[in-house]
Amino acid sequence: MAVASDNCRDPFYAFGDLDGLEVLTQATRIAQLESPYGDWCRAITTTPADLMKLPAGRIAPGLEANLIVFKARYFSELFSRPQSDRTVLRQGKAIDTTLPDYAELDDLLTIDRSSIEV
Repeated sequence: MAVASDNCRDPFYAFGDLDGLEVLTQATRIAQLESPYGDWCRAITTTPADLMKLPAGRIAPGLEANLIVFKARYFSELFSRPQSDRTVLRQGKAIDTTLPDYAELDDLLTIDRSSIEV
């Protein structure tokens, strides 16, 4: 199983943030993915990586340490909060996860702003 979302702040859904954890959290609520958790958490790790033939979604000796560390001991804690204090590792080193100002994203967004009411 894999889950997906139009969570990318594009003309079809202007509220996305490209957050895989949010997609999994929403899928957990919508599809009622409850315990026992079993292998369904692979829906945002190994399953999509395998479908796209990417060497991602795995932790093992010798693999690149590209992963996200959350302050949660259980899935119930992981899904209960937004986890904005996560640590993102690229090749084993923590990277800056400061979100860009929205103005920095303007060139990436192709929505006709004149049609948006605030």
